[in-house]
Amino acid sequence: MRIALGLLMSVAAAAGFAATVNAADDLPTLNSQQFLSGMAPAGFGGPVPPTAAERAERAARAEKSASIEKASAINGTTYAVVAPTYNNPTGTMSYIRLFNGATGPSNFSITIVGSPSGRTYGTANIQVPRSASPQYSLTQILQNAGVGALTGGDTSYSLYIQDPDPMSGYQHVTYSDSSKFFENVSVCSSLLNQAIATNTSSAVLTNVHTSIISSYPAQIELHNYWNAAVTYKLTAIDSVTGSVLGAINVPTAPNASYVIPMSSLQSQMGWTPNSTQFHVNIVVTDPSGGTPYVTLGQSIINQSLAANVSMGTTCAVNNSAASSYSGGGGLNGY
Repeated sequence: MRIALGLLMSVAAAAGFAATVNAADDLPTLNSQQFLSGMAPAGFGGPVPPTAAERAERAARAEKSASIEKASAINGTTYAVVAPTYNNPTGTMSYIRLFNGATGPSNFSITIVGSPSGRTYGTANIQVPRSASPQYSLTQILQNAGVGALTGGDTSYSLYIQDPDPMSGYQHVTYSDSSKFFENVSVCSSLLNQAIATNTSSAVLTNVHTSIISSYPAQIELHNYWNAAVTYKLTAIDSVTGSVLGAINVPTAPNASYVIPMSSLQSQMGWTPNSTQFHVNIVVTDPSGGTPYVTLGQSIINQSLAANVSMGTTCAVNNSAASSYSGGGGLNGY
């Protein structure tokens, strides 16, 4: 099925930068040949999560330690933890992006913990629409939780995140208004696309900059590590509302890499962001229903520093099982 798809949508079938229409789904098709950046062997696998026995042992050790040293401390093994965070209006600020991969609204619980005391300051509850990933400053999260200033010798806040949905995720990014440096500082125990791969025939890039953020233009990096040509479907989702903005077919050659400016995807989808659409989520799906054999990344160009910054890492809230997807539709039907 993959070979047939690849032959039908050969990258050599179009010329220039014109988009064509696919008769099967009426989506425009990107001439991806001009974005071809290299050919490479198969990609690498992700980290192997701990076994159930190892997780239980860690939880027991943490619980014993908490009961002896600090009775009020939280057992972090049942949370995704973001630490350290930054809350300096004149320097570096933390921003948290919450991704919902469920079929309906999803509720995130964020417990704010002081460091080094381990004291719980409060809990923020945030509902995120389906397929969305809104961005919140640390200040907004603290306000949601009714949390005031640090006390008792604490020097920073840590965020302990929970969400029961298996395809929930988050990013931790920082920005310095003084230096204009913007960076993805997410540290993951499990990756979002590992969790998604066990549930659906898709992969996701969250909070890709649209052309509205002109000082930090974004580009998507896609590599097909299957040994045959595959045409992937890319769907753009409003990161705030979760609404579908457009879709396009991208033919890929076997073991080939592509670097595609977001501005080019917008143009070929026939979509122009309005003044409030700063970010989109990109859902990559194999329309045949199989596993998408792609490695995905995104980067932004910091024009003031003449630097390329990787922004692709997104963490899963819950540890993903070490199992493979058994087949079926893409994320939320995209």
